[in-house]
Amino acid sequence: MLALLLAATLSPQAHAAGYYFTDSGTRAMGRGGAFVAGADDLSAQYYNPAALIHLKGPQAYVNFSLFSQPVQFTRKDYDTDGNLTNTWDTIKNSAPPMYIPAIGVGHNFGLKNTYFALGMWTPMAPSFRYPSDGSNHYTLKDSLTWQIWAGPSVAQRIGWLTLGAGVHWTLVRAEESLDLMICQDEAPFDGKIGSCPSGATPEENDLHAELKMWDKGSLAANFGILAEPAPWISIGASALPPVKVHGKGSLGVQFAPDHWLLEGDGVGNSNLIANDSAKDDNVSVNLTMPWILRGGVAVRPVPKLEIEGDAVYQMWSMAKEIQVTDVSLTLQHNPDQSILTEDQTITDDIVLPQGYQDAISLRLGGDYDATDFLTVRAGGYYETSAIPTTTQSVTLVDGSKWGMAAGLTARIKGRLAIDAAFSQAFLQTRDIKNSDVRRIEVPVDLVAVGFNGEPLQIKNGEVVGNGLLKSSVTTGSLGLTFYWGKEAGKDAAADMALKGT
Repeated sequence: MLALLLAATLSPQAHAAGYYFTDSGTRAMGRGGAFVAGADDLSAQYYNPAALIHLKGPQAYVNFSLFSQPVQFTRKDYDTDGNLTNTWDTIKNSAPPMYIPAIGVGHNFGLKNTYFALGMWTPMAPSFRYPSDGSNHYTLKDSLTWQIWAGPSVAQRIGWLTLGAGVHWTLVRAEESLDLMICQDEAPFDGKIGSCPSGATPEENDLHAELKMWDKGSLAANFGILAEPAPWISIGASALPPVKVHGKGSLGVQFAPDHWLLEGDGVGNSNLIANDSAKDDNVSVNLTMPWILRGGVAVRPVPKLEIEGDAVYQMWSMAKEIQVTDVSLTLQHNPDQSILTEDQTITDDIVLPQGYQDAISLRLGGDYDATDFLTVRAGGYYETSAIPTTTQSVTLVDGSKWGMAAGLTARIKGRLAIDAAFSQAFLQTRDIKNSDVRRIEVPVDLVAVGFNGEPLQIKNGEVVGNGLLKSSVTTGSLGLTFYWGKEAGKDAAADMALKGT
């Protein structure tokens, strides 16, 4: 039961609409993510592999982005009548910005209607680090999550229609830590499990828990289509099917230094357990990442200007659960006391409901070739949240959001393109008063556990998710694209005119 408790609180929840705040690629960022129909660099592998047909000749690119999500949370406690009883000190996210790389190489190998690409990219996700003793410590202390996609893609034009597909290897890493409470229940030693006392102190009851998960590889694919019946219009769509993540990792716990299980059992004077920590190095974490559907239309009223509108639908409601299996976590009993007479080993499998909802993003952006050597771009977007208010916490800070972006591309002698972009997103401030995010507690009655063989029971304790939550997202990106071969040297206007031919 203890393993169930830990996994339930530490399950990697980073895969929500909030996880994909900004998509991969410097040029796409500068257009507010509107890059499904008009993609013109190797990040088309991510947005729409069919749009790779816009690329001419051999080229390689590298992108580097910085992603930061400031968070402020002021926890508020309310009584059963909804009256405010306590306001906690505001806590902030102190994690450094995430470093997000992307690389790619492409070539048509002399084929007019075919283009091949090989790349690696990562969706942009936040990391979190909060005070270890703040109002957040029962929901999250720190977390780090990242995902890498890598593999080949191909686009094939048939008349004015282009089909694209990619096969990718995806790697996922997640680390999280928090505190939970293992207390003596309200009426100890009567054989009945109650609940943690309202005045239970963290110093004597808390247990620090940490989960690390690493999926070394799951196979994924994406598909795209691009219709260009005339040079002035491109209509594109792409689909990323569900991805199955099967991670291996470790689950560890550390008792607070003054925990009552280590400071005598309340009857005798010896510790109930012999060790102050336990670890399982071979847990499995299984989850599903859902369908992501993209569609967009790009128009070119004049050769130097392109405007695109996109819609993205993320089916997070289908990611119903996380499974944690292969659990084997042992707490060693103390042979010098007689209440617990054997080690406590937990081997339960765990099924964790997610409770997410689908999210929709609307995007508008475009490019303008100011000169043959300089392109400027701008865009904006609006996205709904995949996390309901009742389950929102500092574990993953999301909400309905709108963002704006700007960028540029400078070309040097047709052989090098330098891209730069900046994006700022503003999340809706949430004043949460109906939270169902609660402290996880395990009240222990030594008579029930020690003599009657009753299992430990997981309890939902006091609400810890109510309060004022504010956040924003800032992203900056730089990219370089190198061109070679006979196609290199074309100016921007000529490249733009190639779309739709």
